Amino acid sequence: MEKKTKKLKVRGTGTYDPETKRFGFEPFNEAPSTQQDVKTCAGGGKRWTTTGSDPSRMMTLKCKESSADQYADLAAQFNALTKDLKPKKPVQMPESLRVVAEDELECWLDMEKGKMTFTGTVDLSCHCRDWQAEVLRLVQLVVRRLPANEKFNKVVNNIKNGGNK
Repeated sequence: MEKKTKKLKVRGTGTYDPETKRFGFEPFNEAPSTQQDVKTCAGGGKRWTTTGSDPSRMMTLKCKESSADQYADLAAQFNALTKDLKPKKPVQMPESLRVVAEDELECWLDMEKGKMTFTGTVDLSCHCRDWQAEVLRLVQLVVRRLPANEKFNKVVNNIKNGGNK
């Protein structure tokens, strides 16, 4: 029976001697990990506890610059990484996620209820003659942006497959 070994990344210094044509490696900073109880979530978020005399709880959140709503992506990661932590007082977090936020238009998605709400603002002093065209432009913007949103597609597919009745 073969014993499988795990690859380890080791920091160190590599040296090459051109006279002998030999390569050498000198490892350094070999120490136990400073992170314990590491938890990760979809989207790239990570939570861990530091080691040492005064341990700390650390967290990193990550989102794409191109995200339609960076706040919603970060809030979802925060919720996933802290679901096992019990607050002393209830903390009110948004129940729905904003999936479109641009050009005076916002679209909110409530994944639990399978509902979508969108709001738009039309400045009538600027668009008094063509307010209908401006409203149509906002609606078309929603229709173009939503199919590219993973959360929206997940809710729609869940409803199509018989969920959220």
